[in-house]
Amino acid sequence: MLLTRWFSVASLTLAAVSLAQTGEPAPRVIVVPLPGEMTDAGVAQAAPEVTVPVATAPVDAGARLADAPMAAVDGGVLLESNLAPVIEPSAPTAVVPDSSVSGNGMMLDGHPREGSFLSGPGSLTFVVHHTLLGAFGGLSTQLVPRAARALSDPTYNAADADARLSYLAGTLIGAGMGFGVAAWWQFNHWISWSTANYSIVNSIIGGLLFGGLTNLATDDPAVHAWLAWLGSEAGAWLTAILGGGDMAVNKGLLISSGAGWATIYTALVVAIVATTGNGSRLRSGVDALMIAPGVGAVALALAALRFNPTSEQVLRADVFGAGAGGAVLLISALVLGGVGGFTSPVPYVLAGVAAAGAITTVSLLWADDVDTTAPAPAPVSDLGNRLRRRAYTSLWW
Repeated sequence: MLLTRWFSVASLTLAAVSLAQTGEPAPRVIVVPLPGEMTDAGVAQAAPEVTVPVATAPVDAGARLADAPMAAVDGGVLLESNLAPVIEPSAPTAVVPDSSVSGNGMMLDGHPREGSFLSGPGSLTFVVHHTLLGAFGGLSTQLVPRAARALSDPTYNAADADARLSYLAGTLIGAGMGFGVAAWWQFNHWISWSTANYSIVNSIIGGLLFGGLTNLATDDPAVHAWLAWLGSEAGAWLTAILGGGDMAVNKGLLISSGAGWATIYTALVVAIVATTGNGSRLRSGVDALMIAPGVGAVALALAALRFNPTSEQVLRADVFGAGAGGAVLLISALVLGGVGGFTSPVPYVLAGVAAAGAITTVSLLWADDVDTTAPAPAPVSDLGNRLRRRAYTSLWW
């Protein structure tokens, strides 16, 4: 029994010792060589060179690399960083618009369009003018015949309900047609201030021309009203079509000047005829004065195809001609008999001659290109003067 007990105690002791040795093993120390060397069986060897391929992503020309974090240095050993470069898109380049171009960028007849509806600086004037011209034409074609009949027949009522309805309908229809056509034209064509303003002037000239010619042919008031209105429309639209949306100011001024001087000289002729006792019909004189502006405008429009005077030259000729003619008319009339001197044809003849002479003189013998502030040239020999002398080139030839 005693032997059996000792055997049991020895078995339990061995089992406890065996169980104690089967737990977690003791930690082991592993020596890691430095990056620049290796150990082989305790002998240090140089580390082999290893080339690691690095994949590079294409970088857009419009992008830039952000400041990449620098790798940390610890005790002279360069440690690898786990941060990659970040590609940031560059800021968009601002487009600076050209300050010399106004409007919304759309071009029309070589000019930038200025608005969604109105194309040019003269578009509003152009539309308003044609709207009013259409309204006036529609009203006049209904009113003039009835008014003429009322003057010849006192029993006729030109203001009854039917007449008022005709006046209203004619005005509204004419205004609507004028507005619609003018709005369509200016929407598709650039209109300048000069074209819009000279359209008004030429519409008056056209209405006078057609009215005067009609008065020579017939006494019908309705025909007078219709043709005078059509003449006004023709003058305005010929300006816009033939003169263009950007009519030159000097050309329009030359044409208007021709109309004005034709009227002045016609008035002088009428005065000469009246003062000599050969004119007895007032209607003929009025018709001549109505036709004259159109004739003068057409003549100077044809002359503008050949000549190209500046606006200053046209205005200077007008001022000198009007001043000289007016002064001679007044002085000669006063010398010949005061107020009674105007009943003589002599002042009118002298005024016409003086005006024509002044216009011709300042048109042909006025050099605009002379610079009075330029220094005097150095004296040269007579031979040098002859070699340098060139014939003066006038505007008119």
